[in-house]
Amino acid sequence: MYRFGGLLVILSIFLWSGCKDTVIDKVLLHAGENRGELERVLLHYEGDSLKQLAAMFLIEHMMYKSYYTGEQVKHYDRLLEAYDSLRIHEQVLAGDPPAIKRLWNDLLREHGTLSRYNLQRQWDCQTLKADFLIENIDCAFEAWESTPERWKCSFAQFLEYVLPYRVGQEVPESYRRVYYERYSGIRDTTDTDSLLMVRMNDQFFWKEHYRNSELMWSYPLDLSVSQMETGKRGTCHHLSNYCALVMRAMGLPVAIDHVMRWGNRSKGHAWNVLIHPDGSGYPFDAFARDSLKFAYKPAKILRRMFSVDADRTEQPSTEDVPIELLQPDERDVTHLYGKTYDVEVDCIYPYEGKGKKKHGVICVFDNKEWQPIWWGKIYKEKMRFENMMGDVCYMAAYYEKGRLYPASAPFILTKEGEMRKLNIDPNVKADMKLLRKYPRFERMDMHAMKLRRSRIEGANDAAFRDTVLLFDQFETPHDVNDSLVRRTDLKFRFVRWKIAKYRTGDLAEVEFYGKRTLDGLEEKLNGTVIGAPEPTGETAHPYQYAMDGDPATFFSKPKNQTGYVGLDLGEGNEAYITRVHFHPRSDTNYILIGDTYELCYWDKDRWASAGKQIATRHELTFKEVPQGTFYILKDLTKGKEERIFTYEGGEQVWW
Repeated sequence: MYRFGGLLVILSIFLWSGCKDTVIDKVLLHAGENRGELERVLLHYEGDSLKQLAAMFLIEHMMYKSYYTGEQVKHYDRLLEAYDSLRIHEQVLAGDPPAIKRLWNDLLREHGTLSRYNLQRQWDCQTLKADFLIENIDCAFEAWESTPERWKCSFAQFLEYVLPYRVGQEVPESYRRVYYERYSGIRDTTDTDSLLMVRMNDQFFWKEHYRNSELMWSYPLDLSVSQMETGKRGTCHHLSNYCALVMRAMGLPVAIDHVMRWGNRSKGHAWNVLIHPDGSGYPFDAFARDSLKFAYKPAKILRRMFSVDADRTEQPSTEDVPIELLQPDERDVTHLYGKTYDVEVDCIYPYEGKGKKKHGVICVFDNKEWQPIWWGKIYKEKMRFENMMGDVCYMAAYYEKGRLYPASAPFILTKEGEMRKLNIDPNVKADMKLLRKYPRFERMDMHAMKLRRSRIEGANDAAFRDTVLLFDQFETPHDVNDSLVRRTDLKFRFVRWKIAKYRTGDLAEVEFYGKRTLDGLEEKLNGTVIGAPEPTGETAHPYQYAMDGDPATFFSKPKNQTGYVGLDLGEGNEAYITRVHFHPRSDTNYILIGDTYELCYWDKDRWASAGKQIATRHELTFKEVPQGTFYILKDLTKGKEERIFTYEGGEQVWW
């Protein structure tokens, strides 16, 4: 029995009937030679009012739907085929091994950067055939009608979150019937959201090996169903798209929400939401076992819809707001994730361009610069932004031809919704001790804990049959660590860091220190690097990376294998081991010795320099820095990630 959604659907039927000669006619006109295919879909369902309404919904909102094709895409499909081959033949189930990175560089060199500008844009209304749309509609209804009552959505929810044949700009493909037959048993034998996620995770993460890929952030297109089946790799964006398609084929109403940019770190994120009949939702990362838990601060959260917002009268022009913030198929759902506030910002810096701006943008900081995340109206020298998350630093700005011009100083919107403005006082100065250029997030501890229960061992036998335990790493280490050893009265030729067998390790750097005589001076020990397991051509993180002098690389081994890295000091060069200096895998955003850093502070409407230093320790001290404002520490030698902070109580507070 259908769940209609009450007056909403009745009103929708009335409105869609009224717009048949307007919106749908525009789509049919845009369809050109393909018009007959779309009309055949409408005629096919003349005797079934609900399916005809579904067909009208798809066609009405098809105007802006498109995908990209071309020879360049076919060339880059080699990347997905390589992932598939490595998974089958080399059992590479995660990460981006060297072969993938080499292939990516080869593709760039041979075929150029994959870009929409080099491809052909295909419009759905001009290319999709009646048989494809009819099959999609019939399969969607069959799945919806068979959905257990606990997940049975209303007809209005069905139209948005089950019926659509696409979720992004992927090439549309016929997949529903196969996926329904293959996976609906998971749905039918599960009775809670949490158990459903566990079973989906078991199927797609563990059995079919779908995984995140860092390299795929450079792949600019949405992936079709067949492309995902081949490569089984993608960013959170690719995986959440695919997860939605799979679950919709099962008749489950699933949305895709995303943050364009986090409020306290770079980049953004996309995830899925299982929609409940009452309109609430169960957010989850694609194919994850648990409900979504934000690791970072959201500022503005949007939901991608199939329907296009018909009321565009209040929308600003692309002269005032970047086009990516004006997508007609996205809705603001920030309020569904926590308390939000409407913010009024004084325009203390007037717009100095031609004409008068009607809209402005609100920005967060993203590594190097301010980035717009939403827009608002300008009135009486103020900008108003609705539905913003607190505990985030923002700045209001004017947008003009790809450039931003500050309209306000940066300010903090507190958790309670209060605006905290910082005012620099050039007469108040203080010394600042700095330890990082970017916040240390919890995921760094996740990497570091893989070194727990590692053993530092000394021996005089190459096979370590006479091993002596020098140190046992019980705790989760920090970015930079120095550990004294237990025994300093024995000389050893061989010394090693041995990773616990049940862990991967993720050791970025290790240095061994010792003395040649008991009363001698401590020195850094050198010798021949030894280790296990012996790397192959496709080993992504060989043991040699732990002693290459680069903390950005790291040694990682498969679980349940013996793994270690160390030194053979050589015959006659035995030493008393005194100390182990080591770095776990990290973001390398702590102070790196030898790098040049610049501290900048926000002064009115721009960054001003407080000086430059070459780091000689894992900390920096800048003298007599103006107080009461925002700061950023830049590594001028290398690295990408930087974050603004305030300096409070002698510590960096990140925003």
